[in-house]
Amino acid sequence: MRLPDPQQRGFALPLALATSALLLLSSLSLQTLALHARQRSSQALATAQTRDAEQSVAMAFQQLAVGDHACLLALPSSEWEGSEPCPGANPAALQSGRVAELDWQLLQWQPHGVMAGTLQLRWSDGRQSRLDLELLP
Repeated sequence: MRLPDPQQRGFALPLALATSALLLLSSLSLQTLALHARQRSSQALATAQTRDAEQSVAMAFQQLAVGDHACLLALPSSEWEGSEPCPGANPAALQSGRVAELDWQLLQWQPHGVMAGTLQLRWSDGRQSRLDLELLP
């Protein structure tokens, strides 16, 4: 039986170590990509949920602002309390509510002309939102 050349002995262990290191790096790279994709997906979902909640508040605000409350929208929210031009209006109905398991509180309503305005809200989780609304006729 012929013995292998002494210079060729022990090549299997370095080859196995290099291959396992390559596989380890590849699996770590794939795991990093998967975690990054999951984080982006979670962030996109949170953004969509926030936009949905904001639009729900905008619709609810406009639905509440009918009848006696409609004349309040012509005034900034800082002038709502004791508003003489709007008899029978209850500003509290437009100052807070609940949407998508979150409470919201009106920080400010600022009208822009007759059919538009800016709604600033504080959410129960501490976030604040600013919405530009076009009022329904």
